[in-house]
Amino acid sequence: MTAGASIVFSSFTSAADPMPRAWSRFRDQLVSAEPRPDGRTHSDLDEPRSGPVCVWRLLASNNRELGRSAVLYRTFLDARAAVFDARLVASEFEIRSVHGPNAGTHGWFALDDDGSPLITCGRWYGAHAASIEAAQHSIEAFQGATVLAEGHRRLSPDRRRSIRETAPTPAPATP
Repeated sequence: MTAGASIVFSSFTSAADPMPRAWSRFRDQLVSAEPRPDGRTHSDLDEPRSGPVCVWRLLASNNRELGRSAVLYRTFLDARAAVFDARLVASEFEIRSVHGPNAGTHGWFALDDDGSPLITCGRWYGAHAASIEAAQHSIEAFQGATVLAEGHRRLSPDRRRSIRETAPTPAPATP
């Protein structure tokens, strides 16, 4: 079922754009009750509050969202590097299940080895068991997903314009 999963990136011209703000609000609902080792809450994450931001999404082969980044990154390259770093330790992620804002809703997020949230669900589930199963499947898919090489979509606040950008190609090694 994980065959064909991919990780795609979207950039926004401003962290104040409605989409990244909604992204952060949803993430905060998931992780707000989880204490960090340093005593702060996860909603105090050091992430950009202004300027451009980038996020990643884990998609199944049918483009259904399996998970998303818990962090807003400053650039596409930062987000892409974070994905590759996280995949090295994905087998060690700790899954946390949470109750949603309404009765009968459940969600999940995964912590990396230092206790920071890295990946979250993209929606609420109707049952605790469904949430846990989705989390396990998403982590498995994350480990084997294709990280799209052609770049990311840069979205303007009005959503009417989208520009596809590519990752810089490394220069060939000189002898």
